[in-house]
Amino acid sequence: MTTDMQRYLAVKQRVEQEVAYPENFCQLINRAAELHSDKSGINFFERDESCTFSELRDRVFALADGLHQQGIVKGSHVAIMINNRIEFPLTWLALGVLGAVMIPVNVRYTANELDYVLNDGDADFFILEACFLPLLKTMDKRPADLVDGRIITVGDTEQKESYGCWEDVQTSGSKTYQPDWEVSAEDLLNIQYTSGTTGFPKGCMQSQRYWIYMGAGVFEMIPEKVGSILTDHSYFYMDPLWQLVMGLYGGATVYAASRMSASQFLPRVQKYNIEFAWFPRPLIGAPADPEERNTSLKKMFIGGASAEGIRNIRERFGVSISDGYGMTEIGPGLYVPDEITDPDILGSCGLPAAFRECKVMNSERRECDADERGELWVRGPGVFNGYYNKPEANAESFVDDWFRTGDTFVRSDKGYHKIVGRTKDMIRRSSENIAALEVEMALAIHPAIELAAALPVPDDYRGEEVKVYLMLRDNATRESLPPADVIAHCQTKLAAFKVPRYIEYVQQLPLTPTMKVAKHKLKAVKEDLREGCWDNLDQVW
Repeated sequence: MTTDMQRYLAVKQRVEQEVAYPENFCQLINRAAELHSDKSGINFFERDESCTFSELRDRVFALADGLHQQGIVKGSHVAIMINNRIEFPLTWLALGVLGAVMIPVNVRYTANELDYVLNDGDADFFILEACFLPLLKTMDKRPADLVDGRIITVGDTEQKESYGCWEDVQTSGSKTYQPDWEVSAEDLLNIQYTSGTTGFPKGCMQSQRYWIYMGAGVFEMIPEKVGSILTDHSYFYMDPLWQLVMGLYGGATVYAASRMSASQFLPRVQKYNIEFAWFPRPLIGAPADPEERNTSLKKMFIGGASAEGIRNIRERFGVSISDGYGMTEIGPGLYVPDEITDPDILGSCGLPAAFRECKVMNSERRECDADERGELWVRGPGVFNGYYNKPEANAESFVDDWFRTGDTFVRSDKGYHKIVGRTKDMIRRSSENIAALEVEMALAIHPAIELAAALPVPDDYRGEEVKVYLMLRDNATRESLPPADVIAHCQTKLAAFKVPRYIEYVQQLPLTPTMKVAKHKLKAVKEDLREGCWDNLDQVW
């Protein structure tokens, strides 16, 4: 074993066995206020909304009290549909104090998708920005308990007569509130929906321990402690949530943007003296800017970058950057640590992260030899508790306490893990997971389409884009169903990020013996699957 490896394993052991972590979100928030009272805790700089750690504690506990007065208790399922504004993280933290469960809702969902998530997640309450009320009203069927009196709106006081008002709920509570019941690390905190291979997304059940280990564990793993964090993804995703926990645990100010912007990344980093950030993929191939070395950055993360890309970023910014591998189900699974200087680790997903064990298994459920392809299995404390109300998916996904990721990996003789493919039929567009079947199901209901297949194609800006193959019915042609009509149809059935960019018409789709589309044959037809397609972005063939 190399000295580098010994050093990393010593760090991992310390993080797992020697650090005293908060037991629950109540302890996490109180600890932050006690240790970092007057320091800025969170700052939505574009909206001029901020609070110190002590102010954050007071607002969260007052809100928890107000929500309890509305009927929210331990175990209540509360859907949240709010854009990036301070009410989102405050509400999530307040639910954590209560031991209630958040169902984060993508703000780009259609009524059909909203209907599915709220009903599948058994939402008891719904806290949403007032601009989404028209979408709520077009739902086919609300969950039985989701009556108007259990709906709370954010940002519009004109709805007070029909629904609750978030501001009134917060001001009605006491900042000294403490729940009358115990909340433990194992209590459920999120039902976080992630797309799978069965069409609509599945709800991952994540405990308070899951989030504390994720955010606090990352803070403890990185060599240089950071005092400021840039988060620029939507709060219904994973990253802003664990970065918020990281900030609370480490006393780092979280600077929250409305959205990710490659062009604004460097100005934001410089203006707010950011020390930790998620690196935007579109900048990987961008020309170097001399100002990139003139920053306060200490650490950056990136996903799915090549060894060349990592070296390029390190040289340009002069700062440590790590790749890794994670999922909604497991949090961080693999990590490229700073302690490992071996250049062979670049371009891989690295070594098992804190609190995680990993192994690569073949189809016979035997652990693979070095450089042998197999499925990555992961286990450890804080891994999700399974999919909500999906016993069949849980039975398929777990072997004892090992979670089967569905992704194909190889492990080198040095122990480095590299992803080489996805067994799950997924498309990863920017930070979005898109189930191919969901796109196919939306197309299949069009009367002119007999069969459709969705595949990922490479894209320099978004990582992957959605391409669809269309086999039309006998009485339909490309002229009678032009690409514009296909896109318009998809826009009524799918969130914007799921709408295909590329369209190809085919006379026949290859099928397997079980009458499924043989996608491996489609991939083999030509080297660049974008050739000969309609490109909806450029509006050209």
